[in-house]
Amino acid sequence: MQSGWRVAMLVVFLSATMAESQSLRVTKAEESRWLRWVIPLPKQIRIEKKVKVNAADVRVIAVDNAGELAQAATKELTGLIREKSGAESRPGKGKFEILVGVCDASGCVAGVKTLAALGLKQRPNPEQAYVIQPVAPNRLLLTGLTEKGVYYAAQTLKQLLEGQFAEGTVTIPLATVNDWPDLAERGEWGGSSTSDIEWFAQQKMNLVEAHIDLSVDAEGKGVAKVNPKLLEQARLHALNFVPIITHLEQMEGTGLFVRFPELKGKGDPDAWKRIGNVKPACFSQPKLQEIMADWLTCLARYPEVSDVCVWLSENDVQCACDRCQSQNQFALETRVALRAWEAAKAVKPSLGLRILLTQGSYRSNDKVLAMVPPEVGISYYHGGLTYDSTRNPMIDPLLADYAAKGRWLGCYPQLTASWRIVCPWSGAQFIKARMNEFVDKKLQCLCGYATPNNRFYEFNVTAAAEWSWNAKGRDEREFAAAWATRQGLKDPDAVAEWAVMLGPVGWDVYGSGIPYPAFFGGAAQVVASHTRPTLGQGMFRYFPSRKHIEEDLAACAKALTIAKRIGDARLTTETQVIGGYVQMVKEINGLCAKLSSVDMTSDPERR
Repeated sequence: MQSGWRVAMLVVFLSATMAESQSLRVTKAEESRWLRWVIPLPKQIRIEKKVKVNAADVRVIAVDNAGELAQAATKELTGLIREKSGAESRPGKGKFEILVGVCDASGCVAGVKTLAALGLKQRPNPEQAYVIQPVAPNRLLLTGLTEKGVYYAAQTLKQLLEGQFAEGTVTIPLATVNDWPDLAERGEWGGSSTSDIEWFAQQKMNLVEAHIDLSVDAEGKGVAKVNPKLLEQARLHALNFVPIITHLEQMEGTGLFVRFPELKGKGDPDAWKRIGNVKPACFSQPKLQEIMADWLTCLARYPEVSDVCVWLSENDVQCACDRCQSQNQFALETRVALRAWEAAKAVKPSLGLRILLTQGSYRSNDKVLAMVPPEVGISYYHGGLTYDSTRNPMIDPLLADYAAKGRWLGCYPQLTASWRIVCPWSGAQFIKARMNEFVDKKLQCLCGYATPNNRFYEFNVTAAAEWSWNAKGRDEREFAAAWATRQGLKDPDAVAEWAVMLGPVGWDVYGSGIPYPAFFGGAAQVVASHTRPTLGQGMFRYFPSRKHIEEDLAACAKALTIAKRIGDARLTTETQVIGGYVQMVKEINGLCAKLSSVDMTSDPERR
């Protein structure tokens, strides 16, 4: 009797173990729901089968040649399994293996061959491309040509696993993935970017540009310092941390003029105050060239620093000495940066240089582009044209032609409603249009700006990660549903409907400069002037008719109904704010129309 019970229990145990390791078919509908967990969407992904196992029986194995980044990927995957299941990995029968490592020249990883990995060499940005492939019923391979690719494979698998833990088990997709990014670099500067390195990495963003400590020491040497903890964090998350040499007319804060007062630019300080209280330096003096070379040389000594970005002056202000005045200001600044870079390459021959164009240099951009050699990158910023929410194309013909010739071009767009104020906006259409323009025009780099903190614009920043990696993948509705899924919002399809409906209305509002700058004095002046407003212009730019205004208000009303049903305060608040701005547009337009027709000499009409 007792032995029979033992045999029966053994049969049950073996049956359970076999059932756990047996793969199950995944339907197309289930695959679609599963893919909503992944942002950005991989270029090629197929999930036809899955396997359910005890989480403790999953082993993540870094192959023998795994370097620091592949080891970090292994640690992240193991940490996710432990966090979600509470289980430590254990040896034993029925275990599932996740093999992590860089493939060799023949496509092998620890003796396991995958021909798919060899095809990565022909992909754009192959150093970031990766493959995920089932190589046995209980083994999944994560590989790439470099450790960066391996790291991104791990990020994709982590997202696929996140929602699949239950009661100590995990359901693993036997996914086949072949993936690579459209833009080589995807990231931000400013705001909370240096605090969001891990969050960026989860979405395969790989760039942070940051201001650093620039000074001049007692011996007159330029000193540049970078926080080593930030460099280490970036390295372990596959990010390129690019130090910034600040706008070149704003170098007073480095102590340069205290140590070398003769480097102050000549000119009218009162005029300089009127355009931002700047104090330009004299770029014709050799000592300034030496200081710049010192700074770049300091940065070259950091092993993690592969590139430095020099920001040209934001303002069209130049030292008034004869030597400076005989040259174009921005050509002169560029020449100084190039010479400093050449000096720094004595320490690190591989050091890369980037030059940031500005609104100050805009009329001289052609001169700057003509000066830089092919190995120097150009980033495009303009306070009025890239910090912009209009529907205008961002990359002008000069720069588009430059990028089309294969030259390295990046752009600094705002990913927000405004560069100066915070207004809620889940602008899927806006971000998709921007990223597709950059990809179509052959840019290499997105360096976005989301001030003052990414937490205010998580939807838009995540959308930038999505479409800078895979510009032609999801549409706006599909992305919004994926975002809602990862946010844990109920009814992702309803969230998608809300986003698709409200996004264009927000674009009408913020693209028209509402509330900034239109409501910072401009609207009051329009009312006070008693002139008839022209719809389709100025603060009414994207409101071409009264009918359009009413249609936007109707869309807001429908979106608010959806938001309230979903029950998330972020969605309801955003809808109310955008709807409120559209109502203000309607009322200001009506008020201006009335005032323009009133006889102001008649007291009753004036009242």
